Amino acid sequence: MFTRAAAILAFLVLSTQADYVSAQQDLRWKFRAQETIKYKVLQKMQTKMKIGDNDVNQSMDQQMDMSWHVQSTSAAGETVMNQVVDRIFMKMEGGPTGPVAFDTSDNAKSDNPIINSMGEMFRQIVNQKFQVTMKPTGQITDVQVPAQLLEALRRSAAGNPGALDETSLQQMMKQSAVMLPGQPVALRNTWNSQQSVQLGFGTMNIKSQMTFVEVDPTGNAIIKVVPEISVVPKPDAPIKMTLTSSSGQGEVAFNIIQGRVAKSQLDLDMAMTIESNGQTFQQAIKQVTTMTLVQ
Repeated sequence: MFTRAAAILAFLVLSTQADYVSAQQDLRWKFRAQETIKYKVLQKMQTKMKIGDNDVNQSMDQQMDMSWHVQSTSAAGETVMNQVVDRIFMKMEGGPTGPVAFDTSDNAKSDNPIINSMGEMFRQIVNQKFQVTMKPTGQITDVQVPAQLLEALRRSAAGNPGALDETSLQQMMKQSAVMLPGQPVALRNTWNSQQSVQLGFGTMNIKSQMTFVEVDPTGNAIIKVVPEISVVPKPDAPIKMTLTSSSGQGEVAFNIIQGRVAKSQLDLDMAMTIESNGQTFQQAIKQVTTMTLVQ
């Protein structure tokens, strides 16, 4: 009798799991008014350059802690939130200026003017409230940059062509949410996500194919990501960059019940030819970016 009951129970459990996995899933970002969620974004980048007969290798580790303070949600699921960068930590080694490290939570001055300049620029961003409007798909339709931050950036941008501006900050915030499909999806369904980044030499476009591959035992929808990178050069840029090859892969674990990313990772490899001041050299970049829910 016990064996038969156990067999029936096992069959019911397996049947329920099969229905759960085979059914279409409505993947949506979900928020509650006045809640706060926190993410940690880590980026590791290795750069290899060949300048003449010299090999120049550089590494960079960057950590950004973010808080999303939800202000309101509409009946259609559109959310208004304040996204705040709580802390930025960066460490670089192997570059022409030697080791560079700074932490926005540490106000101590360095003997290195480059560290002080970079630290000051990023400290202007920390604790600022960026008002972001997001759809349930993760599409960000509006980013309001604080007026006092824009004024500070305008003052610091004088004579610095690489300084942050309103457009670059808006792009940074728009890339913080994983794009989801506009309709329920079943296993192996795909959709596309598009991101564009304005850089000094042109526009980098990343078009990613997203594939819903499984639901893991913890209830996360596992989404495989295959990015395709292209670069549109800026005609009047002092540096000309030609992308010669690129590849990448990534994975997103999206919590279906909570309606938010539990963890994501994207690996990119790029090779390019750079022309600057009459010189041509080769550069290879390997970049790994992870985003983890911490609250």
